[in-house]
Amino acid sequence: MLALICILLASITVFGQQPATGGAPKQPAGKNLTILAPTTDIGFVMRNFSQALGVQCTYCHVQGDFPADTPRKDVARKMIAMVRQIDASFPSSGGIYPAGYHEVDCSTCHRGSVKPETKAPMEFFNRNESLGSPPPANTPGENLKVLPADTRVHGEGSIMHDFRDALNVDCGYCHGGGKPLRTDENPRKETARKMIQLVRQINANFPGTGVYPVGSQVVTCYTCHRGETHPASVSNARYDPPKK
Repeated sequence: MLALICILLASITVFGQQPATGGAPKQPAGKNLTILAPTTDIGFVMRNFSQALGVQCTYCHVQGDFPADTPRKDVARKMIAMVRQIDASFPSSGGIYPAGYHEVDCSTCHRGSVKPETKAPMEFFNRNESLGSPPPANTPGENLKVLPADTRVHGEGSIMHDFRDALNVDCGYCHGGGKPLRTDENPRKETARKMIQLVRQINANFPGTGVYPVGSQVVTCYTCHRGETHPASVSNARYDPPKK
């Protein structure tokens, strides 16, 4: 009888400690949110920011007073607004960043670094070049619709070479194998023009940059693509299995 009473008392104590809703405790509400929605899962979003830049929370926040404003918090707000602006270029994105699926996010450009990279570390070689064939000659560009007329488009150090290195693709990816380079038959060529304009739109947020591809650039094609035709984001990146 004494044992039964003890078990009943223990059960009552445990039951009384359960949350009233019967579910997991709610995440604390965010404070001083000037651009994020009040319903934002702050913990999830901030962990993504931290991973994207490879920093701890105190990189932007004041230890012990996270709601306080800092210069870097203001920059982060501008970056959120910029991601939303970029997202509008992709019909496949859904929701207002950070809610929903997005083709680009902070990790797309930063990849664990505070300062995004702009130059591919390795040169792309197509099959002919790898077999020892000479690279294309430095010839003037034709049918240039968004690039300046004097843009160096072909040959070593050209803008097309940068495109190849950024996406790890040969010229035929946008131009079409065996077709004259000036033709517009491949729809990817028009996509490339839109991406050039998007890079210019992004760089316009940073003082001191030139009009892409002229002058210094904060972001380039490589910044987002990193050798892939489809840039990675939190929603489509490949992650390592959990450590056991």
